[in-house]
Amino acid sequence: MPEFDPNSHDAMFAKVLAKLEEHSVVLEQIKAQGLNTEDRIRELEQFAENIKGQLVVWAGVVSICTAILIHLIIQKFF
Repeated sequence: MPEFDPNSHDAMFAKVLAKLEEHSVVLEQIKAQGLNTEDRIRELEQFAENIKGQLVVWAGVVSICTAILIHLIIQKFF
């Protein structure tokens, strides 16, 4: 039976394959985390757009109410 040589090509190849497998696992974790982060960013962007839309609507309502109030004040006192 041949003796195991830790510096043989087969041993080195096995070490490289083991390292590649470790890197593959780490890359999959990074990919999953990146997808999770993208989802969270998308949700935050949607939330910001909703807030902007609501702000525009409220600004319009306040503007119309203010215009009506000013019109009534002008009619009553002038």
